Amino acid sequence: MFKDILKVIISLPSQHVIYGTISLVLCIAATWVYKNSSHKIKVIIIQTIGYLAIFNEIAFQAYMFYYGIWSPSTSLPLEMCYISALLVPFYSRKMSSRDLKNWFFFAGFGGSLFAFINTNLSEIEHIYVSIHYFFAHGLVIFVMLSIVVDGYRPTWYDYFNAIKWTSYLVCTIIVTNIVLGSNYMFTFKKPEGVNFTLLMPDWPYYFLIMLLIGLIFYTLMMACSIFFYKEDINA
Repeated sequence: MFKDILKVIISLPSQHVIYGTISLVLCIAATWVYKNSSHKIKVIIIQTIGYLAIFNEIAFQAYMFYYGIWSPSTSLPLEMCYISALLVPFYSRKMSSRDLKNWFFFAGFGGSLFAFINTNLSEIEHIYVSIHYFFAHGLVIFVMLSIVVDGYRPTWYDYFNAIKWTSYLVCTIIVTNIVLGSNYMFTFKKPEGVNFTLLMPDWPYYFLIMLLIGLIFYTLMMACSIFFYKEDINA
């Protein structure tokens, strides 16, 4: 199984590896700058990130309209990571919100991280599609790192709250997919491209496995937080 997973990662399109590496380096660099900035500058950085998240999605929607490829069944930002990216502007206006921090820590980071190590994009995607993809996911990862830098540590209440809201979202997306005949969050069909669902059985089993992987990831995030920041959580 490990060899199969490694094979999927090695088979990723070259542009995915290039843009993904650039995005991760920029995330780490931006986090370092953020960590060493004053509170006032931190607020400005997060607000700027919020505006960039809005611009990124509006520009992408305009791009699809311009080229006549926009469709309600494929073009709405209803994937986990794009929903998280659209929450960044709200967080930039209310950085004290524990619910939003909780969402970015578990759901936002989990979805974006998996988007870096596998993809539903192909080698022939237009360059702008890839830029939009990594820009959105990179913003979410940066926000997650910034809240950890600022001292956010999840409690067990946060953990179960994240599971609850993720479950609500998945159910909502399933209903939306039935109405639109779409496949947002890949609830009814495996994503295209090079990704881990290639190693999974067909629907509905792959989707159930994806949900299980998500739950395991949430649990690992909570376990790591307890292990590395036990004193902070107890405080």
